Amino acid sequence: MVNITLKELARELGVSTTLVSRVLNAPLRADGTPDCDISRDTARRVLELVDKYNYKPSRMAAGLRGGKRYMLGVITPDIANASFSATGRRIEELASADGYSIMFGSSDERPDRQLELIDHFIGQKVDGIIVTPCAGEDRSLQKVVDQGIPLVLINRNIPSLEGVGRVLQDYAGSTRAVVKHLLGNGYRRIEMISENMDVLSLKDRERSYCETMIANGLEPHIYKVESITQEIETRQAVRDALKKGTEALITPRIVLSINALLELMNAGARIPEDMAIVCHDDSPAWITHSPTITYVSQRSDDVGTLAYRLLCRMMKGELAEQIMVPPRLVLGGSTVKR
Repeated sequence: MVNITLKELARELGVSTTLVSRVLNAPLRADGTPDCDISRDTARRVLELVDKYNYKPSRMAAGLRGGKRYMLGVITPDIANASFSATGRRIEELASADGYSIMFGSSDERPDRQLELIDHFIGQKVDGIIVTPCAGEDRSLQKVVDQGIPLVLINRNIPSLEGVGRVLQDYAGSTRAVVKHLLGNGYRRIEMISENMDVLSLKDRERSYCETMIANGLEPHIYKVESITQEIETRQAVRDALKKGTEALITPRIVLSINALLELMNAGARIPEDMAIVCHDDSPAWITHSPTITYVSQRSDDVGTLAYRLLCRMMKGELAEQIMVPPRLVLGGSTVKR
């Protein structure tokens, strides 16, 4: 296929680039001809040549003339995380079909890194931003709001921000469903390994776990591990749980889930006979493990679709809104009935 520019089209036709643009941007009459002040014969010649070379006008170039970049920014805590990458891939797929380019960045759960990415996106004059915010950082996102750039938060909420879109998950409801599933399958000594992070979604899971256990007359227990020593502490928590006869573990983050599974394997523990486990987030590991793992799916594709479409509506001037997505409990062999 021959790549041809607007300037080259005009040169071959012997007309100005402005004339070609007017033909291409004009609305069509009932007979399919461009409704502009260019003669029908000239307009026909333009369209025939456009057809010949399969010329596609640059939306970005047109956008720049109208104050629009056709560029979006997306920030995830970790693009290597299967759930985050699946969400990002879905956003990119939909955006690309609409002529947008995507600038991706990972915050690595670092507020300074998120601020750096936000400043870069603002400097690039992106049309909108979708972000899973890291803990303890709302200053950078307030800058986005102050600049008038449409902003959508996904998976994690910052209640103090006004005028932003939100696509959130019912983490309290999903954790309640996890505990009830384990109780229904005969497990009573159910514990959670969580990470000491100031993230509302994680706190929602912890609170829901405790409330559901207490409502069923059982004592909750949460192992809190520090992010910097997460792997070591998670493995120690699993060893402690095995020693004290814990029957089931809930791990509300994928990194906790993976390290808990590794320690169960390292200890020679049988799943679910010695320890049942419910993991979180989407990972191919859950269905390839033997036995398969019961997990909470974050419905990453759905989240990406809803976030992108909400951002598009906001870029058209519609008001921000909050959308709740119920996570899905996917049953595996790691929690079979006792």
